[in-house]
Amino acid sequence: RILVYYSLHFKNTFMEKILYVTDAIKLNTRCLDFGVFVCNLTHSRLTGVFLENKEQEARSRQEIIETAVGNTLPGVSASALKDHYCEENIRHFRNACETGGVNCAIHKDNGVPLAEVITESRYADLIVIDVTTSFTSVRETTPTSFVKEVLQEAECPVIIAPERFDGVDEIIFTYDGSRSSVFAIKQFIHLFPQLGDKKVTILSVTHPGGKVKGDKYKLKEWLGSHYDHIELVTLEDGNVRARLLEYLLVKEKVFVVMGAYGRGVLSNLLAPSHAGTVVQLLTQPVFKEA
Repeated sequence: RILVYYSLHFKNTFMEKILYVTDAIKLNTRCLDFGVFVCNLTHSRLTGVFLENKEQEARSRQEIIETAVGNTLPGVSASALKDHYCEENIRHFRNACETGGVNCAIHKDNGVPLAEVITESRYADLIVIDVTTSFTSVRETTPTSFVKEVLQEAECPVIIAPERFDGVDEIIFTYDGSRSSVFAIKQFIHLFPQLGDKKVTILSVTHPGGKVKGDKYKLKEWLGSHYDHIELVTLEDGNVRARLLEYLLVKEKVFVVMGAYGRGVLSNLLAPSHAGTVVQLLTQPVFKEA
């Protein structure tokens, strides 16, 4: 397979440009560890995008202290405090990459966070982001409004990093027969050929008595060129999104790939009754297509 050729002969070649997007003052080390894992898997460089938000910072000095991770400097301005936390986090980022054997680069983006991320995504293969990333002084549920906007607007695929990660045993492709769901699968295969030995589940959810659109058997035949262990799972339920979440919640060590379902599950199921469910789902890495 091409996979073996890449793995053996281009081991030191950077395969993708992967962005790790973070609030400059709050570095989630567990999500960073996942970013390092992805880069080791794909032999890629990890670019840390540190969003400083200097143009529209709405948080007070005290809120910055409460948000940040690291030692506080007494008697300095909010701006100087942000610079201090940013440099500490960049140092930690470099150390984590060095320890993990991953080459890295640093981008310090001073402008409006969403605009900066969209511009960065135009020239990247993949974004890894923490689901709690936020630049508001108001406490938010997850995914935050910022992460929802990134999911909607990014010009490359996005992975929402899990809070904990113990490896991947199974890949779940959510599928409803749409172009979007197939495109997500194609992007994932292109970015992660190294996962070809994992079990694959093609998951579809329909209304009772309904049929999955598209041709899942042709899909399975095509996926057989990339994976050895493929299973088709079709569930029936009047509430498609709730049934999808219910199925995913009991899974462990899975990589969830969302195309058509992604926008509905990750961006729309944010009412108070669903927020806890979404947070639990995001204990697994979730891949969303561009």
